[in-house]
Amino acid sequence: MRNTQIFLRDVNVMDKIIASAELSKNDVVLEIGSGDGRLTKHIAKKAAKVYAVEIDLNLLDASKVALKDANNVEFINADALEIAFPKDVTRIVSNLPYTISSPVTTKIVYFLNDKPSSFAILMYQREFGERMLSIPGIRDYSMLSVFCQYTCKIEKITNVNKGCFRPMPSVDSVVIKLTPKHIDIDEGFLDFCRAIFQHKKKNLYSAVLDSREKMAIHAKSELKERLESLDDSITKEKVFLFETDELLNIYNEMIRLGICQK
Repeated sequence: MRNTQIFLRDVNVMDKIIASAELSKNDVVLEIGSGDGRLTKHIAKKAAKVYAVEIDLNLLDASKVALKDANNVEFINADALEIAFPKDVTRIVSNLPYTISSPVTTKIVYFLNDKPSSFAILMYQREFGERMLSIPGIRDYSMLSVFCQYTCKIEKITNVNKGCFRPMPSVDSVVIKLTPKHIDIDEGFLDFCRAIFQHKKKNLYSAVLDSREKMAIHAKSELKERLESLDDSITKEKVFLFETDELLNIYNEMIRLGICQK
């Protein structure tokens, strides 16, 4: 999970993370990529229990020594992408391994979506976090933005300077709060968005045509005919200018026209 071992050392940043997690003695916390246990120690003081997941056995052994007096920490030597998250978790608080930011975020979102009153406080490479927060019309607006904003409320807690880590990395970081919307996640909608966002700087008409192999209708002539029933103000708009709600409306129109299927 880690290509290099870079650890958060700034106590003030840790304090901000813990404060934003709003932990109580009723909370069970999952920490992904617990490293040397420095953040784990802060979490354990506030929560009922902590599951500390770390793939590096040497780091896990070191953190066990550092946290020998904490009787509410369960250490798990595993890859977070390959295990089932414990069902009793109410919060996820992690300085995530940046190499798995995308797949682990997806896993976290689906896990928390079924858990009322749950949320995650997660640290990301700043560039990745900015893509999550990005709005239509901005270069960074992408499928990641759509997925996160469709499924969650996203808030930036704080920027984290690279000088807060040792050894110092080449990039800055950001702490993000993800609160699931607890919706019925429509996989067909996400598939539609993934297809057209491969052509996000094209207008909707061209993006759908260029993605026809992923649509219910593959024949270009038939697809053109059905698309022409849509308003020009929609089909001539570039994909990366649509907000998530607008994309949902477009997807529903595509279903009505038989271009997409539920």
